[in-house]
Order: sequence, then structure tokens, then C-alpha cells
Amino acid sequence: MPTKDRKAAISLDEARQRAGFLAFPEPGEVARLGGVGLEPELFPIITDGSGRPEGRLHLTCPGGRGVIEIIDDLADEDPRIGARDGRPPGPVEYPVEGGGRLTFEPGGQVEHSTAVFPGVGAVIADVKDVVGRLRRAFGDYDVALAAVGIDVWNDVTTVPLQLRAGRYTAQAAYYRQRGPWGAVMMRHTASLQINFDLGPEGVWQERWLLANLLSPLLTASFASSPGTDGVVCARARAWQELDPTRAGFPRLLVDGAGNDPRLEWGQAALDADVMLYRFSATRYEPGCLGCSFAEWILNGHPKWGWPTAEDLDYHVTTLFFEVRPRGFLELRAGEAIPEQWRAAPVTVTAALLYDDGARARGIELLEGHRSELPDLWRRAAIDGVHDPEIRDLACRLWEIALEGAGRLPEGFVGEEALPTTGAFLEHFTARGRTPGDDLTELLEEDPARALEWASK
Repeated sequence: MPTKDRKAAISLDEARQRAGFLAFPEPGEVARLGGVGLEPELFPIITDGSGRPEGRLHLTCPGGRGVIEIIDDLADEDPRIGARDGRPPGPVEYPVEGGGRLTFEPGGQVEHSTAVFPGVGAVIADVKDVVGRLRRAFGDYDVALAAVGIDVWNDVTTVPLQLRAGRYTAQAAYYRQRGPWGAVMMRHTASLQINFDLGPEGVWQERWLLANLLSPLLTASFASSPGTDGVVCARARAWQELDPTRAGFPRLLVDGAGNDPRLEWGQAALDADVMLYRFSATRYEPGCLGCSFAEWILNGHPKWGWPTAEDLDYHVTTLFFEVRPRGFLELRAGEAIPEQWRAAPVTVTAALLYDDGARARGIELLEGHRSELPDLWRRAAIDGVHDPEIRDLACRLWEIALEGAGRLPEGFVGEEALPTTGAFLEHFTARGRTPGDDLTELLEEDPARALEWASK
């Protein structure tokens, strides 16, 4: 919490160093090959019983069955889903047997955060099992769970902010100062975040670099959020517009100034505007445009005073760069994607980060494009692999990944993931297509067919 005593405030150097070590702690004894965790998000779409979409199901429905009531019933019957903790409009969580949890995004999107699993095959199997249980439960009420990057069946204005306690209303107010994109991101998009271990000294630096370098190609290849203006990845466009100070790529990483990940992240934290001033678990105030954390340290706030180490720790949780280092690497570029293709983005990224040879070749391929990262990211969102240069880079990088996946220990990738990945790259990337292209064609043919495609 902020302090009125400037002597108790954190300094610029302390904040920069603290943020760097929060992101990249001393590795100690760490295995070179780590685990994999996933965070898939799903839209609950009401249907008319014959599969035609009729709106988004809200978290709670007075007198009816909302998302919470359906999962409450599932938790009563299914041993894998534990009892609910919390209730709307605040945060809600259900523990999952074997590790992981079910939570919700501000627009009522259902999120399954897995435990860390010792390989791609195991984590994909866990998601398939848990999402399968959810789909059966929601299907009993004619609700489909759609895995795409943006809700193409409903307008964002029809989906209110459903988590309204504390942080969420202040966050929404902060984003409104910058335009409409915050509402789109919070209430109308869904992602597939992929989490990897940092690894030992000398390895974690390479994984951090490559995870950032490959991020635009991940956006371009797996885009499933087509926009009405021809944009292939409307979700990425939302992130690009809603707050450039806390999204995209750290400035020092793009500049290649020093190649010190802790410094890159620490400076990014100082450069980012303060999204929220936090005073308790329930009281938050929105920040203002142009008020960076560094400015807060130097000049204080006329009403709140100066930031403490605790404020810095909270501030870094509000940074949403394409790769977030949190003691592990959280890759945020991935879109929610139908189950039949879910293994593909996980397999290629795991192989590139965890196979030494693939990682070295990936960095060699992409290092020369480091200064172009912001431009590549924007082009990836607008044109995806329709862009010839991006398609060529993606095809070359994913080929390196496929070779690396074949060298990973037996059982790590799993029997189905490698052929699924090969089929995806042949059907989509090599042909200059994205999953969003299939989705768009099905939408034009029949919205019900598009929803069926996204929900199985």
C-alpha cells in the first residue's frame, strides 16, 4: 500500500532490481527439461437446442441456470471438480482434483488453469478430460463451450462486466480512458496461455529471448479471432491498442540493449503506467494515462503518496506483455483454439524452448528480426500468415520445432500431439491459412456450423 512517508518508499534502482528478480529468481538446481501448464479459456454460448447461437450465458442467472449454477451442480456430482470458493461479483474458483482450478474472466469466460505436467501429452490429456466434463454439463442446458479467440456470435455490448468487485471495475475504468479496446479484451476474447519452466543458468536467458522472438509467429499461425474489418487476430489488435505501456515487448529487449532479461523486465515495469492503486483487498482506484511507476516513485501522488515494495509487487501483476516471466514463462500470444488442434501450438513452443538444438536454431533464425518485433506483431495480427514474409518465417520455425520435438524424451510429446501438429501445419500454415479462415467460412455458411466447429 502507498505511504505518505517518502523515506519508506521504494527507489528506482530497488524497484528495477526487485521486479527483475521477481520475474527471474535465482534458478538454483533446475532440470533442463521442465514441465508444461496450460490456461485455456472458453465462451459459454447459449443455443436454441438445434445448435444455433442465441447469446452468451452469464455467470449467474436469477431464477435460472447461469455458468456458476451449472458448475456448482457439476461439483456436487463429479469427484474431479471441487466445491466453489467465492461468489460473483467477486473472484470465483473451483479446485480440480489432481491440480489446477476453474476460474472466470470478467465477461464470464470459463478458464481452466492446469497443474504443471511432465510433458505435452499429459497436459493435453488433462485439458481434454476437464473440458469434456464441462461440455457435458453445459450441454445438458443447450450451452456450447466455444474455443476461439473472440466471440464472433455476439456483440461485446451484449456482454456486461460480470466480475465487478475490487480490481475489475477499477481496471475497466482505467481502460476506458484509452478507448473501447479494454472492454473487448476483458469481456470478448479468449486465449490459450502456455507456461514453461525457466530452466538453469544460461538456458533461461535463451528461453526468454526465443519466447519473445517467436510470439508474432504464434499469433499469426494460430489466429482464431477474425475481425469484421479483415483482421485475422482481433484479440491481438485489442492488446496492441488498449495500453502500449504494458503490452507487447519490453523496450530494452527490442533494442537489444545489454541482453539482461532482469534489466529488460525491471525497466519495463518502471516504464508501464500505474493501472491501479491498491489500498486493500477490496479497495482499488484506477490510474491515469501517462502516470508510470517510475513517475510515481520520483514525484509521488498528490493524494496517495509514494509507492512501497508491496505496490511494486502488485504493479507487476498488471503487466500483460506477450511473454510474462513469473518464475516461469507465460506465453500469452496463443488464441483459444478447438480441441482437435490444441496440441499444435503447445508442441511447437515446447520443442523450441526445451530442445537445445531447436532453441539455438530458432534464435539464429529470428535474432535478426528482434528490432522488428513490434512491427511483426502488428502485421501478424492484421494479416497473419497471409503475409508472405511471416508465413515463410513461420514455416521455417515450425519445421525446426517439429525436428526438435522428435528429439525430446520418449513420452514427453505424446502419441497424438506430433501428428496433430504436422496436420495443422500442412492444413493451415503451409497454405497461408489460419483457423480463423475456417471459422469465417463456416460463419458465412451457417453460424451454427461455426459454433459446432469451435465446440468440439
